[in-house]
Amino acid sequence: MVVKLADGTPLKGATVVLRNDEDREQTIATKTTADGRFALKNVPPARYKMTVRRNGYVGAEYGQQKPSDPGATLTLSAGQKKDGLMFRLIPAAVIAGRVFNEDGEPEPNVSVTASRQTYQEGRRTVTGFAQAQTDDLGAYRLFGLPPGRYFVAAVLQRWGQIAGDREFSDNGSATGSEQGYTKTYYPGTADPGRAAVISVKEGEEIPGADIALKEVAVRRVRGKVVNQATSKTGRDMQVELMPRMNGQDWEMGGNAKVKKEDGSFEIANVVPGPYTVIAYWFDSNEAKMHMTSQKVDVGESDVDGLLLTIGAGGVVQGRVFWEGKPNLEHEDLLVRAEAVDGGFLWNQGARVDEKREFTLKNLAEGELRLVVYGAAKDCYVKQITFGQTRAKDDVISVVKGSNPVLEITLSSRGARVQGAVTDTDGLPAAGVWVVAVPDEARRGNFRLFKSQTTDQYGKYDLHGLAPGSYRIFAWAGIEQGEWEDPEFLRPQEAKGELLELQDEDAKTVNLKMIEKKSLGPE
Repeated sequence: MVVKLADGTPLKGATVVLRNDEDREQTIATKTTADGRFALKNVPPARYKMTVRRNGYVGAEYGQQKPSDPGATLTLSAGQKKDGLMFRLIPAAVIAGRVFNEDGEPEPNVSVTASRQTYQEGRRTVTGFAQAQTDDLGAYRLFGLPPGRYFVAAVLQRWGQIAGDREFSDNGSATGSEQGYTKTYYPGTADPGRAAVISVKEGEEIPGADIALKEVAVRRVRGKVVNQATSKTGRDMQVELMPRMNGQDWEMGGNAKVKKEDGSFEIANVVPGPYTVIAYWFDSNEAKMHMTSQKVDVGESDVDGLLLTIGAGGVVQGRVFWEGKPNLEHEDLLVRAEAVDGGFLWNQGARVDEKREFTLKNLAEGELRLVVYGAAKDCYVKQITFGQTRAKDDVISVVKGSNPVLEITLSSRGARVQGAVTDTDGLPAAGVWVVAVPDEARRGNFRLFKSQTTDQYGKYDLHGLAPGSYRIFAWAGIEQGEWEDPEFLRPQEAKGELLELQDEDAKTVNLKMIEKKSLGPE
């Protein structure tokens, strides 16, 4: 059943989902009836995450004690009947307010985001949780929020902005510099370090969280796009400016459509900072996207003379080798190149063919991290070589044109560690994080970390661990990814179970749960 926590009233129309990350071909879901009940039948035996969502309430996950907990994995065996499940939902919180410009007038079409602190590759960052757009009165309403602490920021939408060519415009300022709106944090600062935190409780509505947009000196980015992928003129291409950032908030710094025959473009109202400028063209005949990108740092003056050549990006020919029997999760194995510095890359993947070969095309210059998708859970990436160089932390340095041959060795002989976790009373600890942390020398390669939440019996089962030294931890009350932070790990080292693993090892390690209140230095 799904009910209200406050009084046990049944909730109709809640969506109940079973998700198996190892098999996404089936959708197992249903909605509750008028009496709050639901049933799912013919469910294949597997390990699942079970979630419940309903408008106006905070989503819940099976095994959660509070909304910030990860929830427990639900292990189902053949013929098992799991009944009597009860989800008690709490009402969601709301943050509402208005956005004003420098004249105190309401500003429409502003994107407002509520973000929470999270961890990404060992660093504290912020991740957008809810987003809304202001109406004609400048009003916004961020809803569906769990209890917690939020940063609220407003940024003017970049799509559809019109700025005249510089030669025809005069903004009237004494210095001649143009002014524009930057991302502004509640209550009205461009400095994220000075942003006010808004704390919300269960079901609370915070009105009057008004934001006064900040004006700053803005620049223009000008250049030319040469399209070598077609014989057509320079028109019908798009140019976008994406901030290079380590956070997970998707944001655009500006965009322009190439309208002139010579391929020239100009992006106005650019707030100073580091960006990646991307030019792309869609070939409708081949249904294929062609693009190129280049890093640019916008400082105290306009940026002139950028030259973006579509079709002349880096090309990397590669081959996959297997140690052990090849083992795929589904039919395809994909290799993808991703930006190391948080920049945005588009269409950077390649399928591995029947000869185990692939070609990464039109790659951006610079350092790119390689990620392999589609290998089965017992597999791991053993080695990546780029020409004569072994890639450190899966990162390669790409130049335009041809590059050295890329060789990726996969192993299907990954180690397996399983066991059970008990709490301080010796009872099964459901819904706690179990993490295999590699030795310090290998922690720059984040794919070597393996994590999972325990199931309803306190059990866990980690697959695909590369050979080497690990410490195994069971943590309760910490944030996902927090274990990648060296400052967090340093005082925790001695609390983990030391483990040496070789290929095809299968070991059992039973753990005691480490509570958050005991995470201080010993």
